[in-house]
Amino acid sequence: MEGPTKAEVGAARKWLAKRGVTVAEPRTLLALRLGARRGARPPGYWAWAVVLIVVVVLAGIVLQFLALWLHTPLGSVLFVGNASGLLLVRSSVRRADRRAAAWLGDRRLDVPRPSWRKSLGGWYLASLVITFGGGALLAVVMCVTTSQWVWAVGWLALLAFGAAVVAVVLIGVLRRPVIAEDETSLVIDGVVRAEDPLLAMPALFSLPVLFDVLTSGSQPHEFTLWLVGYVVLAYATMLIGLYTQYRRRKLPAGDYGTLAVAR
Repeated sequence: MEGPTKAEVGAARKWLAKRGVTVAEPRTLLALRLGARRGARPPGYWAWAVVLIVVVVLAGIVLQFLALWLHTPLGSVLFVGNASGLLLVRSSVRRADRRAAAWLGDRRLDVPRPSWRKSLGGWYLASLVITFGGGALLAVVMCVTTSQWVWAVGWLALLAFGAAVVAVVLIGVLRRPVIAEDETSLVIDGVVRAEDPLLAMPALFSLPVLFDVLTSGSQPHEFTLWLVGYVVLAYATMLIGLYTQYRRRKLPAGDYGTLAVAR
C-alpha cells in the first residue's frame, strides 16, 4: 500500500499545528487521513474533478434555461455548485480514509463506532432542520397561498436535491468504521468524525433563494421577508455550530509523529 504523498504530509502537519500539536513528520496513518482534510488532493482527484465540472456546467445551462422559461428559481445553478463542491471534498476525504484503512489492514482496532449524537451537535441539527424542513414548509405554503406555485415547486425540488446530497455525506460519516491503531489515532478518529459533518454545511443550500430576492424578484413578493429570515436563521445556527465545534481544537498529549526540533 502506497504511503502518503509529500503534499499530504505537509497538509497533515498544518492540520495538527492548528490544534496545538507541532511535529516534523506526522505518523503515516494520520498523514493519510488528515492531509485531505487540510486541502491535499489524493492521486486521481483531478480527473474526477474535471468530469464533475463538465456535468455542473451542462446542468447549470439546463437549469438556467428552465428558470427563464418556467420561472423556477434563478438561483438553482447555485444549488448544483454547492452540491458539486461538497461531493468533490467528500470524494477526497473518502479516498483518504480508504487508503488509510487499506494501509492499516489487520492492525486496525476492533472498537465500535461512537453514537451519532457525538458526531452531530445540536446547533448543526438545528441548521439542518431549518434549511430543509423549514424551507420545505415555506415552499408548501407558497404553493397553496400564491399564484407563483411553479417557483415554489422548483425550490422544493432543489431543496430535496440538496437534502439528498447532504444525507449521502452524513450517512457516510456516521456509518464509517473506526480507523485507528492506538489511543492517539483513536482520538483523531473521534475528532474527524465530529468535524466531517461540517463539510456538508446545510445552510449553504438556503442561500440561493436570496439570488432571486436580490436580482429578479421572481419569488412570491409577500414571502420576501420570510425568505430573508429563513436564510439568516439557517446561517446563524450553522455559524454557532461551527464556533462551538472549533473552539475545542486543542488535542490531548499523544504520539502524533516525530517531534519538531527547536532551533
